[in-house]
Amino acid sequence: MSDAQIQASYKVEVDTDKINRLLIQLNDKEAKNAIKSALRKSALIIRKGAQSNLVSFFPTASKSVTKNGITHKPLKNDINIAVYRNASGARIDLLDKRRKDARSYILRFIELGTTERATKKGANRGNMNAYNFFSNAVNEKKKEAESVLQQNIIDAINKIASKKGK
Repeated sequence: MSDAQIQASYKVEVDTDKINRLLIQLNDKEAKNAIKSALRKSALIIRKGAQSNLVSFFPTASKSVTKNGITHKPLKNDINIAVYRNASGARIDLLDKRRKDARSYILRFIELGTTERATKKGANRGNMNAYNFFSNAVNEKKKEAESVLQQNIIDAINKIASKKGK
């Protein structure tokens, strides 16, 4: 793994007995959807923290940009959340390889900074300081997301169960 890649693996403890009692009411597909929904809500907490950190460093990150007749959505919206299909976890990242014309590569430069660069002719292109908006958001919001996860799972199960009961 390269130094430029930010990756973390966290284990979260939840009251599995309580959740398993509630999951018995649902079939496999509904249970998976409930867990995926809860994971997405918990991941959104970290994403929103990263977005607010980014906008505090770069206020223009909350505005859309038009370049060469193409309108790009605000840069803060390129912070991506992906919940795994098997509901085993979620990923929040800065680089979305699934979309064409994504500008999210810029976020990596803002997060990690760049080294001093020069052209072959020697013209200096400078460097960019690291702002660490994403890693700071993960460190700040991780505990909050973990604590909310169990309640999100219970709420999602109850929501699906109440729809099923109607």
